[in-house]
Order: sequence, then structure tokens, then C-alpha cells
Amino acid sequence: MMKSGLKWVIWLYFAAACAYIFYEWYSYSGLFRLAAEWQLEHFGSYGLKLTLIVSLLVLLSPAAVLISLTGMQDQLRSAGSGAGSPAIFALLGVVALAVAVGAGWYGYAKSTETFEVESLDLSKGDTPRSTHVTITGIARTEYVVEFGSKSAGTTTLDRYTPLTPPTWRPGQPLVYFMKANMPADIPPGGSSMPTLPQRTPAFQITQSGVLVRDGLPGAVREHYRKNNIAIASPPIVLDLSSDAEVRPFFVIAGVSGAVGFLMLIAAGAATLRQRRLSQG
Repeated sequence: MMKSGLKWVIWLYFAAACAYIFYEWYSYSGLFRLAAEWQLEHFGSYGLKLTLIVSLLVLLSPAAVLISLTGMQDQLRSAGSGAGSPAIFALLGVVALAVAVGAGWYGYAKSTETFEVESLDLSKGDTPRSTHVTITGIARTEYVVEFGSKSAGTTTLDRYTPLTPPTWRPGQPLVYFMKANMPADIPPGGSSMPTLPQRTPAFQITQSGVLVRDGLPGAVREHYRKNNIAIASPPIVLDLSSDAEVRPFFVIAGVSGAVGFLMLIAAGAATLRQRRLSQG
């Protein structure tokens, strides 16, 4: 009974740690944010996979130290061959795959919906009633913030441009931000972001996109805070990507599908192990 309970505590902690790191990546918070901002400060971009791995190792290290100090390695190894393991792994795999199918189906259904694009003129003090809008405002290029995320040798540069009414004055909080992203080549050595052209003066812009409530990343917020630039709570981001509204559902579907697939493989491996033990 003790071995079985110990096994479940370790597995639940591992599952909770993975889920929490996924949440930190999605919300740009916690250990993931600390690791990403350290890389941004020293290198100008951060590696997504490396940041996830480092954050997960840090979160799992207390459990690893505890297991090592208390000598529980042998107990965990022997507990891992429990009779219920294949069934539990299979159940978790089926549940994860069901979540993946549900999230993927909902994301696909949302992507095929027809919608009306609302006109939002900031000079008139309009308040958006939907997420799909064509917004007209002043692009405050002097307050543009950008940062990069590196994956597979390519850095994607995310650029956030505040959009305001013409009557906006410095010191007032920024509410709307336009997000645009583009691939950027890493220079030899990969130690810095490419330089950008000199800022242009503020100008009026009309742009269509999807409004994302509280969609400003922590790194961008921190930059504004350090420079004493007020940000509304919550800030609203106009995402120019066509999949901005359905992207979270497809991310959940992909992660859940991968977890479900791994759980089913673990169930099969545990079943084969039990058969070998019973035959031996």
C-alpha cells in the first residue's frame, strides 16, 4: 500500500509540474518568464524548447533531491511494476486524446464560422462589442516594443505598437496594441536581435484583426513598467494573425494529443513488462 501511494504521489507531482509549466508558457509567467527574460536581457531572444526544459527541471529538482536523500529510488522502481499501472496509463491516454479531439473540433468549428467585422474608431471613443474588428487609431511608433522567440534556428520577432485616439497625451494609459510578427534571421553567433529601421513619426492607421483581451506578454509589460509608461488593465491586443482566435484550442489539442499518445505507449510498455515478469 505504501509503495502504491508513493508511486501515485510522484506521478501526480510530475503531471502537475508539466501542466503548470504549460500554463506558465501560455500565460508567460513564473519560472518560464524568469528564464525567458534572462535570455532576452543577455541575448535579445529566447529559445522556447530550452526555456521549457530548464523550467521543468527546476520545478522537478526538489522532488528528485527528496527521492535521492530518502533512498526511495528502489521503492519507486518496484512500485512501477504494479498491476494497475497499464490500466491507469491507458485511461489517462484515452482522456487526453478525448480532450485533444474536443479542443481540435471546437477550434476547427470556430475557424469555419462566419462573422461580421466591426468598425472601431478610437477617435470616437467606441467600445468594441466583438473580437473581429477593423480599428482606426494613431500608431504611436515611439512606444513600439519588440522581442523575439527562437525555435529551430529561426527567431520570430513580435512587435507591439500602441494604438490611441488623436487626443491621447503622454502619461495617459495605453489601452490598445497592434501585434505583428515576422521571421528574422539570426546573425552569426546568434547573440542579438537584428537592428530595426529608425522609428517613423506617429501616423493614423486602419487595420483589421482579432482583439485579445489581456494579450500583452509579460516581457512587454515589464518594459513599459521600467520606462514608467502606464498600461491599462487589462490591455487589449489587436492580433493580425488570422488564427489568433482559434490558436489556443489547437495548442491544447496538440499538447493533449502528444500526452495521450505517450500515455498509451507507457500502457503498452507496462503491459509487456508485466507479461515478461509473469513468464519469468
